Amino acid sequence: MTKTLSVLFSIIIFSLIPFAFADSTRDNNLEFAGTLEETLGHFWALEQNLDDNNSELALIHATHPISELYDTMSGYLQDNPEFDKKLQSTLMDLKNQANTDVDIADAKLAIDSAKEVIQEARDIVVASDLSDEPEFQLQLINALLETAKVEYHEAITDGQISEMAEFQDGSAFVWRSQQIFVGFESILNAEDYQRITELFDTVWSDFDNLSSPDDMEISIDAIISEFEEQSGYSSVESSHNEEAENMAHKTSEDKTSEDKTSEDKTSHASDEKSSHASEMALSKMSPRAQMKHGVASGDVTCRDGFELVMKNSDNSAACINSHSVEKLIQRGWADYF
Repeated sequence: MTKTLSVLFSIIIFSLIPFAFADSTRDNNLEFAGTLEETLGHFWALEQNLDDNNSELALIHATHPISELYDTMSGYLQDNPEFDKKLQSTLMDLKNQANTDVDIADAKLAIDSAKEVIQEARDIVVASDLSDEPEFQLQLINALLETAKVEYHEAITDGQISEMAEFQDGSAFVWRSQQIFVGFESILNAEDYQRITELFDTVWSDFDNLSSPDDMEISIDAIISEFEEQSGYSSVESSHNEEAENMAHKTSEDKTSEDKTSEDKTSHASDEKSSHASEMALSKMSPRAQMKHGVASGDVTCRDGFELVMKNSDNSAACINSHSVEKLIQRGWADYF
């Protein structure tokens, strides 16, 4: 990581409220803004399906914002009931426009109107200085990527797309996260920006090749770690994760012994093939991601210029800019292992 990028994010970290010091107001803003970003991802998927004349999938993506995201949005608009009603009406209108008799031109006008209302919602709930804050934007990127991993896990079975809507959800959230990242081109130097862009290219290649969910997770975690270590905020697993794990567990239980034996043989070969790649990927991951993949807290590897410390809040590992370690220890946030 170059000196310019390290200095940039060290300024962000210590001029704002980082890590465990983040308050509930920031968390609430992040949750609300996250629903807006997911909604914009659904709009993108909706437009793609309209262009492909796929009215069935278009309707699914037009429905998700009002059926899955609106309730969360509405909870933050209790002090503005008039706008809450406007938001609900706009999302309902979008759903009604994307039916089997849809006129593409009318539907796209409805999408444009919905985009304007989403921006209005952002302006009402999330303060402009927070929306424009690079650290906050990095948290949004990571939240979208965490959800994309879950959607991809639900979508791919045995190298095939088993749930097209979820597959498109995953790609839509990766797309939206990259759209936010594009805004960092003027902040990052060319080398850093190009490296992260190449990581996004790897994720898109995984989508194109229908890579295994585990391989996709490693590719996405590499991007998450780029922002996680620099912003000072660990990403949070998607709220959809528990549901996805339950579905995966049920599917596993439904397999016959014969299928399981065949699967174990295939899995063993696949594990050997991907083992080396996984080990190399770990060195690029954040401490949280390394521990998730089996690395003990005290054995986490930090990048050059970063130092391993223990967070006092939960005794987990963290990689901190070397020149910032003593400050965090003095504040009682961290200690040495």
